[in-house]
Amino acid sequence: MKKTASFLHPNGTAIQQELLRALRYRRPLSLLSVSADFSGATSIGSGTSKMENLLRKHLRSTDTVEEDTESHSFILLPETMPDGALVMAQRLFKDLVRPSGAIKNLYIGISGIDDGIYRADDLMNTALLSGEAARICGGPIFSIRNFLNKSLSLPTTVAIIQNLPGDAIDHISSFLERTRHEPEGIRKAAAETAAKMGKKLRIDEDEQELVNFWVLLHDLPRNTAAPSDTEDLPHLSRRKKVTHSKLLEMISPPDFPLGTRENALLAAVRMLLEEVVIYNNPTQELFGDLLRKVATECERQGLNRQVLALFKKTTPSEWLPFSS
Repeated sequence: MKKTASFLHPNGTAIQQELLRALRYRRPLSLLSVSADFSGATSIGSGTSKMENLLRKHLRSTDTVEEDTESHSFILLPETMPDGALVMAQRLFKDLVRPSGAIKNLYIGISGIDDGIYRADDLMNTALLSGEAARICGGPIFSIRNFLNKSLSLPTTVAIIQNLPGDAIDHISSFLERTRHEPEGIRKAAAETAAKMGKKLRIDEDEQELVNFWVLLHDLPRNTAAPSDTEDLPHLSRRKKVTHSKLLEMISPPDFPLGTRENALLAAVRMLLEEVVIYNNPTQELFGDLLRKVATECERQGLNRQVLALFKKTTPSEWLPFSS
């Protein structure tokens, strides 16, 4: 996975204000993240270029362009459902990308509050990450809904996740927790706890990355369509096992297999996550019971003793920050 700085946007205030207005009056709002590869030195939102004129041909008076960098802009679309945002994105691509034009490639990410988004950082980051996913997939348009509605094939999902920045994985994990009403922070905290145990086990950093990837996207099969060439897997538990197995084969090269301790660590953390996501708001007492239950099951399965010893020493507060 790539590394990058956290996503920060200087124009977040205007987007925050529009988001609050839409939520207050229960109106739709969509956001486009538009990134361009230019033939020459020009900017999508620059008043001195023809790009702004091309954009305004398709924008209503209420729509605004919030420029982020010379090659990237956000377009706020009030009163616009995701389907309408998709139509807008298609029009922009059709008019802006021409063989002899200033733009060589255009990548548009779509997000909106109808997708369960209630925070400005979620709105901007999910649109931005969708735009990055479009670039990775080699297509012009990608929506955050593709992460939510099981429309992605397994190979496509793996390609996207492998090529997104490392902090993007954290953000998608956090976003999915909130939209699915899982205990907020559980997967990120689990990944951090697994990383601490990995360091104590002297696991290589590359292998720690692989383990953390699995922890953060623990329930990826809920969003990933089974490949058409495999059997139908309607049952979540069975589908989860098969998908995890296939993903591990795809992202772990033959000359870089996970070792005994890494597999044991991954097994213990995943086992705990499968237990805790059943509860929307687990108490410390309940979480403590789950830790003991999983430790007993790990012992029964004969997991690596070093991993088991470290796992037993963990406390509920290390896995999830409780309020009391």
